[in-house]
Amino acid sequence: MDLVSFVVALVAVLIGATGQRMIGMGWGLVVTPAVALVAGPLAAVLVVNLYGALACIIILPKVWREVDWRRLLWIAIPALVLMVPGMLLAKGLDTDLLRVLVGVIAIVGVLITVAFTSRARTHDGPVLRLATGTAIGVLNSSVGMGAPAVGVYSLVSGWQDRTFVATMQPFWVLISGAVVAVRPFVAPEGSPDWPLWAWVVLGVPVVAGVLLGNRLAHLVDRTVVRWAIISLSVLGGAALIVTGAMGLLG
Repeated sequence: MDLVSFVVALVAVLIGATGQRMIGMGWGLVVTPAVALVAGPLAAVLVVNLYGALACIIILPKVWREVDWRRLLWIAIPALVLMVPGMLLAKGLDTDLLRVLVGVIAIVGVLITVAFTSRARTHDGPVLRLATGTAIGVLNSSVGMGAPAVGVYSLVSGWQDRTFVATMQPFWVLISGAVVAVRPFVAPEGSPDWPLWAWVVLGVPVVAGVLLGNRLAHLVDRTVVRWAIISLSVLGGAALIVTGAMGLLG
């Protein structure tokens, strides 16, 4: 394990957990590219989902009363159904190619999200919710990057209030928990060969990020946090694309 890359992953986890608590997203966008650099894209899916579920479990008691359970089910059911096909997709792809794919998804997802921010009209309904859940199921289980689909949906539908932040916590507990539970049977070779101390240390910024997010949720301008996450996601995605491309060319 490269120590510098691991430290970068620790910082990304801290930022991702803070953003997840404050604006309901940011975990996958920030953490997946960083962890993929350390453990590879296939192993990153397990790591991102495992610690993402942990972060959301810690956050959930604070926001339980504001969860929109109906909308949660519309999105979560198709995401769960498409989980195994997404894992099989990741299992059949070349590692470096998958690395490039993760980077492209990160950047394109962020750019689409930013583009939709300027739209004045909002749209929502069963078709959009089912499509969002389908995209999340495939992307999250294959490359650990379902967050862009969530971001696009929240902007297109205008769902950016406190219930969005609250609903995303049980949603990711369900989706990420299912990926962690099913993955050993579908892609058992995808677990990173890390020493025990690395798994323990990586949990520290998860807890710290949630606690920091609790303190800052009502004090910091969420627009600033959002743009910080967007910037880091683009940089992380670009780093993945370069790393994967070098592997493919080499």
